[in-house]
Formats: sequence, C-alpha cells, structure tokens
Amino acid sequence: MNWSHLSVFDLDNTIVSGNCSLEFCRYLVGKKVLPYSSLFYSCFYYIKHVLFDTSLIDLHNKVFKYHLRGKSLKLIETNVGPFLEEYLRSKLYLPVLAQLRLAQHLGHYTLILSNSPSFLVEKVAKFLGVNEWRATEYAVDKQLNLCHISSILQGEDKAQCVKEVAGKLDLRKEKITAFSDSFLDLPLLLSAGNPVAVLGASCNPDRKLRKFSTDMQWSVL
Repeated sequence: MNWSHLSVFDLDNTIVSGNCSLEFCRYLVGKKVLPYSSLFYSCFYYIKHVLFDTSLIDLHNKVFKYHLRGKSLKLIETNVGPFLEEYLRSKLYLPVLAQLRLAQHLGHYTLILSNSPSFLVEKVAKFLGVNEWRATEYAVDKQLNLCHISSILQGEDKAQCVKEVAGKLDLRKEKITAFSDSFLDLPLLLSAGNPVAVLGASCNPDRKLRKFSTDMQWSVL
C-alpha cells in the first residue's frame, strides 16, 4: 500500500490526559498487586521529574527498581486490559483523538511513540487501531519476572524511529505530522514537517515547549 502521510503521536499528556503509567500504578495499588508505598514513591519521582528536571532515565530506573523488578509480567499484563477499559473512557484527550481519527480516515500511516512501558502502549495502540507503535521495553528472566529495563524511548530515539518509518514508507519530512506535549520530545517534533505542540492535555503544560512553539509559530492543541 502507498501511504500519503505519516502521523506520529506521543501518548502521555497527548493522546491521553495525564500519565498512564502513574495511573496504572494507582490501579495496581487498588488491586493490591503493589503496596500503597509504590504509589507514594511513584508520585514523588514523577513530581521530581516534572518540576525539578530529574531525568527521564532516573525516573524510569527508580520506579522500576523499587516497584516493578521481580514482579510477574503475566500478573502485570493481566491487569492492563481492565485498567485501560476504565482509564481510556475518561482520559482520552479529544482534540488529539480527533486528529488521530482524521489521519486514519485520510489514509495516513499512524504511529505511537511513547516512553511508557510496552505492556501498556501495545494495548493502547491496539485499542486505537494505529499501524505501529514503539515504547520503553522491559526484560524478563527465566521465570518471566521483570528483571531490568532494556531500553527507554526518549526524544532522540523517537526521532530515529520517525526517520526509519518514513524511510520505509518513502515519505519526505513535509509529509510527516508529529504531536507531543513535552520539550523532551523536541527531536521528535523537529523530525516532522508539521509539528504540533499539545499543551491542553496536561494540568501542568510544558512551559519550554509553549515558548518554543510560540516562537516557531507551530500549531497548538
């Protein structure tokens, strides 16, 4: 099939309002899969990341080390479906969802790139019917328990993914649209001919991205 356009979407605070990993942690605590302290520390590390510029790598490593390492991947995955049925009903950010549906209607190749874990992103991508997705990957041991983080999908990695997919589809930069809420995804946004800053899906919009998108006269949702 010949694709006319590539539309790329971040997940957290873009397709959904909020952080789905944090909300999944809250859900697992409610189901007693994780102890209550997991929610407290996850919120603490997330706030440090958002307000005090703690690195994305440090955020992932801390959360994984203290809350997910050694947990059964099968048990985690069993809870993903019920969580998303509840979560997506109320958290989809409608302006971006409308752009995704329009892209699909127009026959664009659709791609989700997220630093959330793959066991969440895969199910969201399937629910939304996108063509492809990439996410942060966790490794498992012989007992299929989570043992370490294989890779964290950051802004530069997302930009490289866009380059690879666009090359596969034989699409030029001007045929690429990208949506994200974060200045950390600037490489992703700059890899697209049509970058869109998503500032309305977060209760704490990224000030750096707001300023940059205003200076560059980018579209804003």
